[in-house]
Amino acid sequence: MRTVLSLIILAVTAPLTLAQDPVSVDASHYRVMLDNDQVRVLRIHYNPKELSVMHEHPASVVVFLSDSQAVFTLPDGSKLPNAGGKKGEVRFAESGKHQPENTGKTPVEAVLVELKGRPGSSSPVAMDAVKIDPSHHKLEFENDRVRVLRIKLKPGDKTRQHEHPDGVAIFLTDAAAKFTLSDGKIREGGGKRGEANWAAAEKHAVENASTTAMEVILVELK
Repeated sequence: MRTVLSLIILAVTAPLTLAQDPVSVDASHYRVMLDNDQVRVLRIHYNPKELSVMHEHPASVVVFLSDSQAVFTLPDGSKLPNAGGKKGEVRFAESGKHQPENTGKTPVEAVLVELKGRPGSSSPVAMDAVKIDPSHHKLEFENDRVRVLRIKLKPGDKTRQHEHPDGVAIFLTDAAAKFTLSDGKIREGGGKRGEANWAAAEKHAVENASTTAMEVILVELK
């Protein structure tokens, strides 16, 4: 009985033991920006020609902050040659292991939103930003885990009142914003290019309070 129990424990814990966390095995290229019970957000930076070690990620959303060229070597030795992306591009990546290499002449800069939460844990919203304010909110893609929006506001622009579930905001530009909440209260927000903020579920209207255009990727969690 004790032997059987030991085998069960080994089988359950083996994946955790074998998991190669990039922050642990390659801290020079991966830095934790935000970590809670639903997501872990990593800042990725590779200088030209730098190579990582084999590691793995859960299902994730990657936001490219720069034009980049990269190759992923998979555990079986095969290669994914087009692993880079264009500045501002957003992609969904299923869980998996790989060894990245920056094959370009410029740094790879990206933000990776690793998903932890169970799908369907967020409450649905009634005031959909894409339907209510499509001039400022564009749907990039959607699946059973996330809905990803691109938000653009010119200086002085203000959105209509809308709402979002829990999510992560990634700033593609420096941004200063004023949020008018459903009760009329106002709070200030925003961030620097490349930063990521936790965006708790909320109803609001947003005003671009800066003198330059702002662009934000919002990863809404389902």
